[in-house]
Amino acid sequence: MLTSKSNVVVEAWNTTATTQTQVETPHRPSLIHPTFYWSYNCEVLFHGWPGSSRSMYALALIFVFALAFLAEWFTRCSDAAASIKPEADKAAKVAFRTAMYAVKSCFSYLVILAVVSFNGGVFISAILGHAFGFVVFRGRALRKVGRVDG
Repeated sequence: MLTSKSNVVVEAWNTTATTQTQVETPHRPSLIHPTFYWSYNCEVLFHGWPGSSRSMYALALIFVFALAFLAEWFTRCSDAAASIKPEADKAAKVAFRTAMYAVKSCFSYLVILAVVSFNGGVFISAILGHAFGFVVFRGRALRKVGRVDG
């Protein structure tokens, strides 16, 4: 038998009950998609950006491309930091390599967050940025060493 106190608990857990905040908040369509979609009307990294403007969408694609490209550059810089002169101060070498790794991780995570928007154009922009960055920065380094694989 339910008492008035247990009835209140049941109502609190009932998901079909309308709360005051649901009544006051107007419904807005969600921009989160469960699959890739091909539209310039999306949100990338920040709320409301790029919005519904095609030029801002193009700027967002360029921005994601640049982030991925620079992530590859920082990967190359952190690889090159391993070959710093042996007589250099060890603490300075460790600090420099740590800073380069932190910045590279920051850029990589920003690219991941952009791709999570599930926009096909953003995904392709990120892949192309990483590919061109690899060819420009790490491709030459691999040719000098004589290695072909990454």
